[in-house]
Amino acid sequence: MALFYEAQVGAVRLYEAQRLRLGADGLISDITLYVRPLPALTLLMARLGPDLARRNGQPGLARLIPLASGAMHSMAATGERRTMPRVAPR
Repeated sequence: MALFYEAQVGAVRLYEAQRLRLGADGLISDITLYVRPLPALTLLMARLGPDLARRNGQPGLARLIPLASGAMHSMAATGERRTMPRVAPR
């Protein structure tokens, strides 16, 4: 089974597909998420990651996630805006 949706994270449009695998009992046994573009994923991680880490009893990780995801978001957003247009087919 698959689900698809679109959302907005800040000023970035996010597209997601979810692949759901059902067990013999008919309940969801596995979920795989596919998110694009990469800057949307890194921004989502920066916004949701710290809260999820705190909920799982990992306050140190909650403090680290904004730093790591902020750096990844900066690289992904720069690549999306500046690098990829230069290598696009002409």
